[in-house]
Amino acid sequence: MRLVAQESRPEGLQAWMGLCEVVDRVRVALNRELERDVGLTLAENLVLCQVAMAPQRRLRMVDIAGLLCVAKSAVTKTVDRLEQHGLLVRQRDPGDRRIVYASVTEKGAKVFAYSQPAFAGAVGRHFADSLNATDLAQLRRLSEKVLRP
Repeated sequence: MRLVAQESRPEGLQAWMGLCEVVDRVRVALNRELERDVGLTLAENLVLCQVAMAPQRRLRMVDIAGLLCVAKSAVTKTVDRLEQHGLLVRQRDPGDRRIVYASVTEKGAKVFAYSQPAFAGAVGRHFADSLNATDLAQLRRLSEKVLRP
């Protein structure tokens, strides 16, 4: 089997593959740095971030999955780990026992406050610092264009 040269691939496929490689490499670098510096995986940081910034510092589990575009089972496992560390707690809705919220604990709020500068710095080092302001604005506009319904 012969590999197809990159140049013979359609432009859209080349762009897509490049974007995937950027996302994969940056995610790996962010995960490594966050685990080393903060003690959280990228997934744990993203869940903690979403919950900590939500109204009343709580979110339904299903809403976390929707915001992060991940499976509910992945959110469940991540919340399990954050609960074991004392950063989140699960709470049932008294009006509808089927609804489960993840809520930030006081310890979770402190870890969130500590982790966000580390996260922002890592995003800068592994992504944003490679681009100028015009590049970033264009990338944001292009992302919005692709994601537009």
